[in-house]
Amino acid sequence: MRLRERIGSRAADLWLDGARVVRKDGAFELRVARPFAKQRLESRYAAELREVLGDVEVVSASAPEAPPRKPGRHAMPKVTGARAEFAVRALKAFVTGDRAGPSLLVLFGPPASGKSLLAEWAVKLAGSRAFRLDLARVRAGKSRGLVPRKPLTVGDGVEALAGREKAQRTLCTIIDAVQDRGDRLLFTLEGHPSREDLSPALRSRLLGGLLVGVEAAGMPKPGGLDAMKDVAARLCGVERSLLEGGCRRRSVVEARRTVLAAATRAGIPPLAIAGAFGLRSARPVADACEWAAREEARDRRFAAILDEVARVGPGA
Repeated sequence: MRLRERIGSRAADLWLDGARVVRKDGAFELRVARPFAKQRLESRYAAELREVLGDVEVVSASAPEAPPRKPGRHAMPKVTGARAEFAVRALKAFVTGDRAGPSLLVLFGPPASGKSLLAEWAVKLAGSRAFRLDLARVRAGKSRGLVPRKPLTVGDGVEALAGREKAQRTLCTIIDAVQDRGDRLLFTLEGHPSREDLSPALRSRLLGGLLVGVEAAGMPKPGGLDAMKDVAARLCGVERSLLEGGCRRRSVVEARRTVLAAATRAGIPPLAIAGAFGLRSARPVADACEWAAREEARDRRFAAILDEVARVGPGA
């Protein structure tokens, strides 16, 4: 309190916040919270310290230790498939700059093949050197302030710009600006970069980069699933073309669920089934399996239908 009166309440609020006085070996020790407070008190208020506390030593508290880094933060992503191992190696070399090559990398493949997971891992691997390009803002025409200033730019889901000529021109401008600085870009795309709903200018830029294809584990051949759809449509009494659209008619939904459950029974991984049906996750596949189990227990006729559809599956 005496020291506070001598140096003034305003200075005390700044430099004595969290401080305490301790008697040690017949002398006083003033322990302050920050190293800068120790420097300020010793240089500006040395006379007041001697007057009030005598031969006092000012000690700053040690800085708190940084929390330990969580293990596995940059662990390899758990992706599976025929090209997964190559994709991980190529992506790591691209992000770290271990190999010379194109300054643009495109991860392309079907839905649920792990493209977004790989892109997220690349962002974590690059740390503060990565910039997340919001392609939703590009699609909406809100491109102001989107030209990145970091060594790595990551954009997930270029297919969102399909059919949007103005947004694709904006993305081309961003790509050119980043490459002119010598920095790198990483994009994910559903399908191949040569898809027709992309403008020729954007296609040429994407095709000029390093193309890395990924696919879901055990991706079934289209012919096998097509045969399952044909059988399910015939047995359930619906049109075959309706199974691939967004028709919500009860009979069509039941036939579609039948194919999803039968494909699982045929041994096809859920992520592969989701990718073949254009689903963003394997959750609808799991829901279809639960529904099919209830229907099987209730109706023997449905159990026979499910077995017959699964019998023509590629994994049967």
